[in-house]
Amino acid sequence: MYCPKIAAPPFLPVSFLPVSFLPVSFLPLSFLSLARFSPFAVKLASSVQATLESLKAARRSNSGVSTASDLSVSSTALSQLITTIDNGKSAVVVEVGSKLTKIGCAGEINPRHVIRTEYTEESGEVIKSDEILALNDRKSALKPIEYYEDLLHKFLRIAFLKVLAPSDRPVIVVESMFMSEDLRNAMTKVIVEKLRCKSLMFMPSHVCATFPFNTQNALVVDIGHSECVAVPVIEGVTMLNEFESARSICGQQLERRVRELLEKYGQMEELSGERRTLTEADWEDIDRIRLIETLSLSLICLDKERAQKWKEWEEAEGEKPSFEHLCKEKMVPINGKSIVVPPVVFETAIEIFFDESLNPNSFDLSLPKILHKVVSKCPIDIRRKLFPNILLAGGVSTIPGLMKRIEQEIHEIDEKNGTKYTEVVKFYQFSEIKNSPLFVSWVGASLLGSLRETIERKSLTLEQWKAGKLAADWTDMIVKAR
Repeated sequence: MYCPKIAAPPFLPVSFLPVSFLPVSFLPLSFLSLARFSPFAVKLASSVQATLESLKAARRSNSGVSTASDLSVSSTALSQLITTIDNGKSAVVVEVGSKLTKIGCAGEINPRHVIRTEYTEESGEVIKSDEILALNDRKSALKPIEYYEDLLHKFLRIAFLKVLAPSDRPVIVVESMFMSEDLRNAMTKVIVEKLRCKSLMFMPSHVCATFPFNTQNALVVDIGHSECVAVPVIEGVTMLNEFESARSICGQQLERRVRELLEKYGQMEELSGERRTLTEADWEDIDRIRLIETLSLSLICLDKERAQKWKEWEEAEGEKPSFEHLCKEKMVPINGKSIVVPPVVFETAIEIFFDESLNPNSFDLSLPKILHKVVSKCPIDIRRKLFPNILLAGGVSTIPGLMKRIEQEIHEIDEKNGTKYTEVVKFYQFSEIKNSPLFVSWVGASLLGSLRETIERKSLTLEQWKAGKLAADWTDMIVKAR
Protein backbone atom coordinates (compact mmCIF):
# COMPACT_ATOMS: atom_id res chain seq x y z
CA MET A 1 0.00 0.00 0.00
CA TYR A 2 1.45 3.27 -1.07
CA CYS A 3 -0.11 6.09 0.89
CA PRO A 4 1.58 9.46 1.17
CA LYS A 5 2.90 10.51 4.55
CA ILE A 6 0.18 11.97 6.72
CA ALA A 7 0.33 15.70 7.03
CA ALA A 8 -1.96 18.21 8.60
CA PRO A 9 -4.39 19.37 5.90
CA PRO A 10 -4.98 23.04 5.22
CA PHE A 11 -8.09 24.36 6.88
CA LEU A 12 -10.89 24.66 4.34
CA PRO A 13 -12.92 27.86 4.01
CA VAL A 14 -16.32 27.71 5.60
CA SER A 15 -18.03 28.75 2.36
CA PHE A 16 -16.75 25.83 0.31
CA LEU A 17 -20.19 24.46 -0.66
CA PRO A 18 -21.97 24.25 -3.07
CA VAL A 19 -19.06 22.41 -4.63
CA SER A 20 -17.91 22.86 -8.21
CA PHE A 21 -14.66 21.12 -8.98
CA LEU A 22 -11.99 22.67 -11.12
CA PRO A 23 -11.24 20.78 -14.35
CA VAL A 24 -9.11 17.71 -13.81
CA SER A 25 -6.20 17.74 -16.21
CA PHE A 26 -5.77 13.99 -16.35
CA LEU A 27 -6.81 10.77 -14.70
CA PRO A 28 -4.60 7.67 -15.09
CA LEU A 29 -6.21 4.46 -16.29
CA SER A 30 -5.22 0.86 -16.77
CA PHE A 31 -7.24 0.23 -19.90
CA LEU A 32 -6.23 -3.09 -21.46
CA SER A 33 -9.59 -4.32 -22.69
CA LEU A 34 -13.08 -2.90 -22.45
CA ALA A 35 -14.46 -6.26 -23.55
CA ARG A 36 -13.40 -7.80 -20.22
CA PHE A 37 -15.98 -5.73 -18.34
CA SER A 38 -18.74 -8.18 -17.47
CA PRO A 39 -21.62 -8.72 -17.00
CA PHE A 40 -22.86 -5.15 -17.11
CA ALA A 41 -20.99 -3.76 -20.11
CA VAL A 42 -21.61 -5.15 -23.58
CA LYS A 43 -18.81 -6.73 -25.59
CA LEU A 44 -17.30 -4.12 -27.82
CA ALA A 45 -16.96 -4.72 -31.50
CA SER A 46 -13.41 -4.91 -32.80
CA SER A 47 -13.92 -1.71 -34.73
CA VAL A 48 -14.77 0.17 -31.55
CA GLN A 49 -11.70 -1.27 -29.80
CA ALA A 50 -9.56 -0.17 -32.72
CA THR A 51 -11.04 3.30 -32.42
CA LEU A 52 -10.17 3.43 -28.74
CA GLU A 53 -6.60 2.30 -29.35
CA SER A 54 -6.09 4.88 -32.07
CA LEU A 55 -7.24 7.87 -30.03
CA LYS A 56 -4.51 10.51 -29.90
CA ALA A 57 -5.98 12.89 -27.38
CA ALA A 58 -9.22 13.79 -25.73
CA ARG A 59 -10.85 17.18 -25.55
CA ARG A 60 -9.41 17.97 -22.14
CA SER A 61 -6.09 16.19 -22.25
CA ASN A 62 -2.81 17.76 -21.17
CA SER A 63 0.32 16.50 -22.88
CA GLY A 64 3.23 15.12 -20.92
CA VAL A 65 1.24 13.95 -17.91
CA SER A 66 0.96 10.24 -17.20
CA THR A 67 0.87 8.59 -13.81
CA ALA A 68 -0.13 5.07 -12.79
CA SER A 69 -2.49 4.34 -9.94
CA ASP A 70 -1.20 1.96 -7.30
CA LEU A 71 -2.81 -1.08 -8.92
CA SER A 72 -2.76 -0.09 -12.58
CA VAL A 73 -1.20 -2.52 -15.03
CA SER A 74 -0.24 0.25 -17.39
CA SER A 75 0.12 3.99 -17.11
CA THR A 76 -2.05 5.84 -19.61
CA ALA A 77 -3.66 9.24 -19.28
CA LEU A 78 -7.41 8.80 -18.95
CA SER A 79 -7.88 11.91 -21.01
CA GLN A 80 -6.42 10.06 -23.99
CA LEU A 81 -9.07 7.38 -23.79
CA ILE A 82 -12.26 8.71 -22.26
CA THR A 83 -13.95 10.63 -25.02
CA THR A 84 -17.23 10.60 -26.87
CA ILE A 85 -17.17 7.83 -29.44
CA ASP A 86 -20.76 8.54 -30.32
CA ASN A 87 -20.81 11.07 -33.17
CA GLY A 88 -24.21 12.28 -32.04
CA LYS A 89 -25.02 14.23 -28.93
CA SER A 90 -23.36 12.85 -25.81
CA ALA A 91 -25.42 11.49 -22.95
CA VAL A 92 -26.03 13.35 -19.71
CA VAL A 93 -24.56 11.40 -16.78
CA VAL A 94 -26.03 12.08 -13.33
CA GLU A 95 -25.36 10.52 -9.93
CA VAL A 96 -27.88 11.59 -7.29
CA GLY A 97 -26.44 11.03 -3.82
CA SER A 98 -27.97 11.51 -0.41
CA LYS A 99 -25.94 14.71 -0.04
CA LEU A 100 -24.23 15.60 -3.33
CA THR A 101 -25.27 15.19 -6.96
CA LYS A 102 -22.66 14.84 -9.71
CA ILE A 103 -23.66 15.76 -13.24
CA GLY A 104 -21.91 16.15 -16.58
CA CYS A 105 -21.64 14.63 -20.06
CA ALA A 106 -20.49 11.19 -21.14
CA GLY A 107 -16.94 11.16 -22.46
CA GLU A 108 -15.71 13.78 -20.00
CA ILE A 109 -13.12 13.05 -17.34
CA ASN A 110 -14.86 14.74 -14.42
CA PRO A 111 -18.35 16.05 -13.59
CA ARG A 112 -19.14 19.55 -14.74
CA HIS A 113 -20.93 20.26 -11.48
CA VAL A 114 -21.07 18.74 -8.01
CA ILE A 115 -24.06 20.29 -6.26
CA ARG A 116 -26.11 19.68 -3.15
CA THR A 117 -29.07 17.34 -3.50
CA GLU A 118 -31.51 20.09 -2.61
CA TYR A 119 -33.26 23.04 -4.17
CA THR A 120 -35.15 26.15 -3.09
CA GLU A 121 -38.85 26.65 -3.83
CA GLU A 122 -40.20 30.02 -4.97
CA SER A 123 -41.54 30.50 -1.45
CA GLY A 124 -37.97 30.31 -0.12
CA GLU A 125 -38.40 26.85 1.42
CA VAL A 126 -35.36 24.61 0.99
CA ILE A 127 -36.27 21.06 -0.07
CA LYS A 128 -33.63 18.69 1.32
CA SER A 129 -32.42 15.38 -0.07
CA ASP A 130 -34.30 13.42 2.59
CA GLU A 131 -37.56 14.56 1.02
CA ILE A 132 -36.42 14.45 -2.62
CA LEU A 133 -35.29 10.82 -2.21
CA ALA A 134 -37.96 9.81 0.31
CA LEU A 135 -39.28 7.06 -1.99
CA ASN A 136 -36.06 5.17 -1.36
CA ASP A 137 -37.56 4.34 2.04
CA ARG A 138 -41.33 4.02 2.03
CA LYS A 139 -41.42 4.41 5.82
CA SER A 140 -40.37 8.03 5.38
CA ALA A 141 -42.62 8.64 2.35
CA LEU A 142 -45.89 9.58 4.01
CA LYS A 143 -47.35 11.56 1.10
CA PRO A 144 -48.66 10.36 -2.28
CA ILE A 145 -46.11 9.19 -4.85
CA GLU A 146 -47.13 12.05 -7.14
CA TYR A 147 -45.86 14.54 -4.55
CA TYR A 148 -42.37 13.02 -4.53
CA GLU A 149 -42.37 12.73 -8.33
CA ASP A 150 -42.98 16.47 -8.46
CA LEU A 151 -40.01 17.11 -6.12
CA LEU A 152 -37.78 14.90 -8.26
CA HIS A 153 -38.98 16.68 -11.39
CA LYS A 154 -38.11 20.12 -10.01
CA PHE A 155 -34.69 19.06 -8.72
CA LEU A 156 -33.60 17.14 -11.83
CA ARG A 157 -34.78 19.95 -14.09
CA ILE A 158 -32.60 22.42 -12.18
CA ALA A 159 -29.66 19.99 -12.16
CA PHE A 160 -29.89 19.19 -15.89
CA LEU A 161 -30.12 22.83 -16.90
CA LYS A 162 -26.76 23.43 -15.19
CA VAL A 163 -25.24 21.31 -17.97
CA LEU A 164 -27.47 21.63 -21.04
CA ALA A 165 -31.00 20.99 -22.24
CA PRO A 166 -31.37 17.20 -21.99
CA SER A 167 -34.58 16.78 -24.01
CA ASP A 168 -32.79 15.41 -27.10
CA ARG A 169 -30.03 13.51 -25.29
CA PRO A 170 -29.81 10.11 -23.60
CA VAL A 171 -29.58 10.18 -19.80
CA ILE A 172 -27.48 7.81 -17.68
CA VAL A 173 -28.27 7.55 -13.97
CA VAL A 174 -25.62 6.10 -11.66
CA GLU A 175 -27.74 4.18 -9.17
CA SER A 176 -27.10 2.77 -5.73
CA MET A 177 -27.09 -0.99 -5.41
CA PHE A 178 -30.06 -0.69 -3.04
CA MET A 179 -32.18 1.91 -4.82
CA SER A 180 -35.82 1.06 -4.19
CA GLU A 181 -38.14 0.13 -7.03
CA ASP A 182 -40.44 3.04 -6.14
CA LEU A 183 -37.66 5.61 -6.46
CA ARG A 184 -36.37 3.96 -9.63
CA ASN A 185 -39.78 4.05 -11.31
CA ALA A 186 -40.41 7.63 -10.17
CA MET A 187 -37.05 8.72 -11.57
CA THR A 188 -37.79 6.90 -14.83
CA LYS A 189 -41.16 8.60 -15.18
CA VAL A 190 -39.71 12.04 -14.49
CA ILE A 191 -36.74 11.73 -16.86
CA VAL A 192 -38.45 9.96 -19.75
CA GLU A 193 -42.00 11.27 -19.56
CA LYS A 194 -41.84 14.71 -17.95
CA LEU A 195 -38.40 15.94 -19.00
CA ARG A 196 -38.82 14.21 -22.39
CA CYS A 197 -35.24 12.95 -22.60
CA LYS A 198 -34.29 10.77 -25.54
CA SER A 199 -33.71 7.65 -23.44
CA LEU A 200 -32.74 6.51 -19.95
CA MET A 201 -30.23 3.97 -18.68
CA PHE A 202 -29.32 2.99 -15.10
CA MET A 203 -25.77 1.94 -14.21
CA PRO A 204 -24.75 0.40 -10.84
CA SER A 205 -22.35 2.61 -8.92
CA HIS A 206 -20.24 -0.22 -7.46
CA VAL A 207 -19.53 -1.72 -10.88
CA CYS A 208 -18.93 1.68 -12.49
CA ALA A 209 -16.29 2.36 -9.82
CA THR A 210 -14.23 -0.63 -10.98
CA PHE A 211 -14.33 0.26 -14.66
CA PRO A 212 -11.73 3.08 -14.77
CA PHE A 213 -9.18 0.70 -13.23
CA ASN A 214 -9.87 -2.11 -15.72
CA THR A 215 -10.27 -4.70 -12.99
CA GLN A 216 -12.58 -7.67 -12.68
CA ASN A 217 -11.71 -8.31 -9.03
CA ALA A 218 -12.26 -5.70 -6.34
CA LEU A 219 -13.59 -5.23 -2.85
CA VAL A 220 -15.67 -2.10 -3.44
CA VAL A 221 -16.20 -0.04 -0.28
CA ASP A 222 -18.54 2.90 -0.84
CA ILE A 223 -18.52 5.18 2.21
CA GLY A 224 -21.39 7.51 1.46
CA HIS A 225 -23.18 10.19 3.44
CA SER A 226 -25.88 7.89 4.85
CA GLU A 227 -24.21 4.45 4.96
CA CYS A 228 -21.20 2.34 4.07
CA VAL A 229 -21.63 -0.61 1.68
CA ALA A 230 -18.87 -3.17 1.06
CA VAL A 231 -19.42 -5.66 -1.74
CA PRO A 232 -16.96 -7.96 -3.57
CA VAL A 233 -16.81 -8.06 -7.35
CA ILE A 234 -15.17 -11.23 -8.68
CA GLU A 235 -14.53 -11.81 -12.38
CA GLY A 236 -16.91 -8.96 -13.08
CA VAL A 237 -19.73 -10.58 -11.08
CA THR A 238 -21.19 -8.86 -8.02
CA MET A 239 -21.17 -11.23 -5.03
CA LEU A 240 -24.43 -9.85 -3.68
CA ASN A 241 -24.86 -12.49 -0.97
CA GLU A 242 -21.57 -11.45 0.63
CA PHE A 243 -22.22 -7.72 0.98
CA GLU A 244 -22.13 -5.88 4.31
CA SER A 245 -23.48 -2.45 5.18
CA ALA A 246 -23.28 -0.12 8.18
CA ARG A 247 -25.12 3.10 8.91
CA SER A 248 -22.74 4.11 11.71
CA ILE A 249 -19.83 4.35 9.25
CA CYS A 250 -20.76 7.21 6.97
CA GLY A 251 -20.37 10.95 6.45
CA GLN A 252 -23.48 11.76 8.47
CA GLN A 253 -22.17 9.98 11.57
CA LEU A 254 -18.75 11.55 11.07
CA GLU A 255 -20.35 14.99 11.20
CA ARG A 256 -22.17 13.93 14.37
CA ARG A 257 -18.86 12.98 15.98
CA VAL A 258 -17.24 16.27 14.92
CA ARG A 259 -20.13 18.14 16.56
CA GLU A 260 -19.75 16.13 19.78
CA LEU A 261 -16.04 16.89 19.98
CA LEU A 262 -16.54 20.57 19.24
CA GLU A 263 -19.24 20.80 21.90
CA LYS A 264 -16.88 19.20 24.42
CA TYR A 265 -13.57 20.86 23.58
CA GLY A 266 -14.36 23.85 21.34
CA GLN A 267 -14.26 27.42 22.64
CA MET A 268 -15.12 30.95 21.58
CA GLU A 269 -12.41 33.62 21.79
CA GLU A 270 -13.62 37.18 22.31
CA LEU A 271 -11.85 40.26 20.94
CA SER A 272 -10.25 40.72 24.34
CA GLY A 273 -8.58 37.31 23.99
CA GLU A 274 -10.74 35.76 26.70
CA ARG A 275 -12.04 32.27 25.92
CA ARG A 276 -15.36 30.71 26.94
CA THR A 277 -17.47 27.66 26.16
CA LEU A 278 -19.79 27.67 23.15
CA THR A 279 -23.32 28.93 23.76
CA GLU A 280 -26.58 28.18 21.96
CA ALA A 281 -26.25 31.45 20.03
CA ASP A 282 -22.75 30.40 18.91
CA TRP A 283 -24.15 27.13 17.59
CA GLU A 284 -26.73 28.99 15.53
CA ASP A 285 -23.85 30.80 13.81
CA ILE A 286 -21.90 27.53 13.44
CA ASP A 287 -24.86 25.87 11.75
CA ARG A 288 -25.48 28.90 9.54
CA ILE A 289 -21.98 28.81 8.05
CA ARG A 290 -22.01 24.99 7.96
CA LEU A 291 -18.80 24.77 9.92
CA ILE A 292 -19.35 21.13 10.89
CA GLU A 293 -19.28 20.14 7.20
CA THR A 294 -16.10 22.10 6.68
CA LEU A 295 -14.40 20.49 9.66
CA SER A 296 -15.50 17.04 8.46
CA LEU A 297 -13.55 17.61 5.25
CA SER A 298 -10.44 18.78 7.14
CA LEU A 299 -9.84 15.61 9.17
CA ILE A 300 -6.91 13.22 9.17
CA CYS A 301 -6.71 9.58 10.21
CA LEU A 302 -3.95 8.59 12.62
CA ASP A 303 -2.20 5.25 12.98
CA LYS A 304 -3.34 3.05 15.84
CA GLU A 305 -0.52 4.05 18.20
CA ARG A 306 -1.23 7.79 17.94
CA ALA A 307 -4.97 7.14 18.20
CA GLN A 308 -4.36 5.24 21.45
CA LYS A 309 -2.49 8.25 22.88
CA TRP A 310 -5.51 10.46 22.16
CA LYS A 311 -7.79 7.90 23.82
CA GLU A 312 -5.63 7.98 26.93
CA TRP A 313 -5.68 11.81 26.78
CA GLU A 314 -9.50 11.86 26.70
CA GLU A 315 -9.82 9.33 29.53
CA ALA A 316 -7.33 11.14 31.77
CA GLU A 317 -8.80 13.06 34.69
CA GLY A 318 -7.23 16.28 35.84
CA GLU A 319 -4.03 17.22 34.01
CA LYS A 320 -3.94 15.86 30.46
CA PRO A 321 -0.79 14.05 29.21
CA SER A 322 1.14 15.91 26.52
CA PHE A 323 2.30 14.46 23.21
CA GLU A 324 3.06 15.68 19.69
CA HIS A 325 0.05 16.71 17.59
CA LEU A 326 -0.06 16.58 13.78
CA CYS A 327 -2.68 19.36 13.59
CA LYS A 328 -2.55 22.77 15.18
CA GLU A 329 -5.33 24.67 16.85
CA LYS A 330 -7.47 26.51 14.26
CA MET A 331 -9.24 29.85 14.63
CA VAL A 332 -12.43 30.42 12.64
CA PRO A 333 -13.47 34.11 12.53
CA ILE A 334 -17.19 34.74 12.97
CA ASN A 335 -19.05 37.94 13.91
CA GLY A 336 -15.89 39.65 15.12
CA LYS A 337 -14.96 36.70 17.33
CA SER A 338 -13.17 33.42 16.69
CA ILE A 339 -14.21 29.81 17.18
CA VAL A 340 -11.30 27.80 18.58
CA VAL A 341 -11.11 24.32 17.06
CA PRO A 342 -8.59 22.15 18.98
CA PRO A 343 -6.46 19.37 17.40
CA VAL A 344 -8.55 16.65 19.07
CA VAL A 345 -11.37 17.41 16.62
CA PHE A 346 -9.22 16.96 13.52
CA GLU A 347 -7.29 13.92 14.73
CA THR A 348 -9.87 11.78 16.55
CA ALA A 349 -13.26 12.23 14.84
CA ILE A 350 -12.53 9.47 12.32
CA GLU A 351 -12.08 7.00 15.19
CA ILE A 352 -15.81 6.21 15.05
CA PHE A 353 -14.90 4.03 12.05
CA PHE A 354 -12.48 1.96 14.15
CA ASP A 355 -13.71 2.12 17.76
CA GLU A 356 -17.12 0.47 18.16
CA SER A 357 -17.53 1.95 21.67
CA LEU A 358 -17.96 5.39 20.08
CA ASN A 359 -21.22 4.18 18.49
CA PRO A 360 -23.13 3.06 21.62
CA ASN A 361 -26.51 3.07 19.85
CA SER A 362 -25.38 0.83 16.99
CA PHE A 363 -24.55 -2.84 16.61
CA ASP A 364 -22.36 -2.23 13.54
CA LEU A 365 -18.84 -3.59 13.44
CA SER A 366 -15.85 -1.34 12.84
CA LEU A 367 -14.85 -0.70 9.22
CA PRO A 368 -11.85 -3.13 9.21
CA LYS A 369 -13.98 -5.86 10.82
CA ILE A 370 -16.68 -5.36 8.20
CA LEU A 371 -14.13 -5.78 5.40
CA HIS A 372 -12.68 -8.88 7.04
CA LYS A 373 -16.18 -10.31 7.47
CA VAL A 374 -17.00 -9.73 3.79
CA VAL A 375 -13.85 -11.56 2.72
CA SER A 376 -14.41 -14.46 5.14
CA LYS A 377 -17.91 -15.00 3.70
CA CYS A 378 -16.56 -15.43 0.16
CA PRO A 379 -15.59 -18.83 -1.29
CA ILE A 380 -12.17 -19.92 -0.08
CA ASP A 381 -10.58 -19.84 -3.53
CA ILE A 382 -11.22 -16.11 -4.03
CA ARG A 383 -10.52 -14.65 -0.59
CA ARG A 384 -6.91 -13.81 -1.40
CA LYS A 385 -8.02 -11.77 -4.42
CA LEU A 386 -9.89 -9.16 -2.39
CA PHE A 387 -7.57 -7.48 0.11
CA PRO A 388 -4.97 -6.76 -2.62
CA ASN A 389 -7.79 -5.07 -4.58
CA ILE A 390 -9.65 -2.71 -2.24
CA LEU A 391 -11.46 0.14 -3.99
CA LEU A 392 -12.64 2.97 -1.74
CA ALA A 393 -15.33 5.32 -3.02
CA GLY A 394 -17.21 8.22 -1.47
CA GLY A 395 -16.15 11.56 -0.04
CA VAL A 396 -14.99 10.14 3.30
CA SER A 397 -12.43 8.02 1.40
CA THR A 398 -10.40 11.16 0.71
CA ILE A 399 -9.36 11.60 4.35
CA PRO A 400 -5.53 11.43 4.55
CA GLY A 401 -4.21 8.35 6.35
CA LEU A 402 -7.46 6.35 6.10
CA MET A 403 -5.99 3.69 3.79
CA LYS A 404 -2.90 3.22 5.92
CA ARG A 405 -5.01 2.78 9.06
CA ILE A 406 -7.34 0.27 7.37
CA GLU A 407 -4.32 -1.74 6.22
CA GLN A 408 -2.86 -1.73 9.73
CA GLU A 409 -6.13 -2.82 11.36
CA ILE A 410 -6.82 -5.55 8.79
CA HIS A 411 -3.39 -7.11 9.35
CA GLU A 412 -4.00 -7.14 13.11
CA ILE A 413 -7.42 -8.78 12.73
CA ASP A 414 -6.00 -11.38 10.36
CA GLU A 415 -3.16 -12.19 12.75
CA LYS A 416 -5.51 -12.37 15.74
CA ASN A 417 -7.95 -14.70 13.96
CA GLY A 418 -5.21 -16.91 12.56
CA THR A 419 -6.43 -16.47 8.98
CA LYS A 420 -4.18 -15.74 6.03
CA TYR A 421 -6.21 -13.43 3.82
CA THR A 422 -3.96 -10.38 4.02
CA GLU A 423 -0.45 -11.13 2.83
CA VAL A 424 -0.87 -8.03 0.65
CA VAL A 425 -3.28 -5.13 1.21
CA LYS A 426 -3.48 -2.58 -1.57
CA PHE A 427 -5.90 0.09 -2.72
CA TYR A 428 -6.94 1.29 -6.14
CA GLN A 429 -6.42 5.03 -6.19
CA PHE A 430 -5.49 8.03 -8.32
CA SER A 431 -3.07 9.52 -5.82
CA GLU A 432 -2.40 12.67 -7.86
CA ILE A 433 -6.08 13.52 -8.30
CA LYS A 434 -7.59 15.27 -5.32
CA ASN A 435 -11.03 14.02 -4.26
CA SER A 436 -11.17 11.42 -7.07
CA PRO A 437 -12.98 8.80 -4.87
CA LEU A 438 -15.86 11.25 -4.63
CA PHE A 439 -16.71 10.84 -8.33
CA VAL A 440 -14.96 7.63 -9.42
CA SER A 441 -18.33 5.91 -10.07
CA TRP A 442 -19.38 8.88 -12.20
CA VAL A 443 -16.16 8.57 -14.23
CA GLY A 444 -16.88 4.89 -14.92
CA ALA A 445 -20.41 5.71 -16.09
CA SER A 446 -19.05 8.53 -18.25
CA LEU A 447 -16.64 6.13 -19.91
CA LEU A 448 -19.29 3.47 -20.52
CA GLY A 449 -21.82 6.06 -21.60
CA SER A 450 -19.56 7.33 -24.39
CA LEU A 451 -20.08 4.05 -26.25
CA ARG A 452 -23.02 4.20 -28.64
CA GLU A 453 -23.69 0.46 -28.48
CA THR A 454 -24.07 0.61 -24.70
CA ILE A 455 -26.64 3.39 -24.94
CA GLU A 456 -28.66 1.87 -27.76
CA ARG A 457 -28.91 -1.65 -26.35
CA LYS A 458 -29.57 -0.91 -22.70
CA SER A 459 -31.60 2.31 -22.66
CA LEU A 460 -35.32 2.79 -22.20
CA THR A 461 -37.16 5.12 -24.59
CA LEU A 462 -40.42 7.00 -24.09
CA GLU A 463 -42.20 4.65 -26.49
CA GLN A 464 -41.06 1.61 -24.51
CA TRP A 465 -42.09 3.25 -21.26
CA LYS A 466 -45.58 3.96 -22.57
CA ALA A 467 -45.77 0.35 -23.76
CA GLY A 468 -45.31 -0.81 -20.17
CA LYS A 469 -41.60 -1.52 -20.02
CA LEU A 470 -39.25 -0.66 -17.16
CA ALA A 471 -35.60 0.37 -17.28
CA ALA A 472 -33.34 -2.71 -17.23
CA ASP A 473 -32.34 -3.85 -13.75
CA TRP A 474 -28.60 -4.10 -13.17
CA THR A 475 -28.78 -7.58 -11.60
CA ASP A 476 -30.00 -9.35 -14.71
CA MET A 477 -30.53 -6.59 -17.30
CA ILE A 478 -34.01 -7.97 -18.06
CA VAL A 479 -36.69 -5.50 -19.11
CA LYS A 480 -39.82 -6.47 -17.25
CA ALA A 481 -43.40 -5.43 -17.75
CA ARG A 482 -44.82 -2.99 -15.27
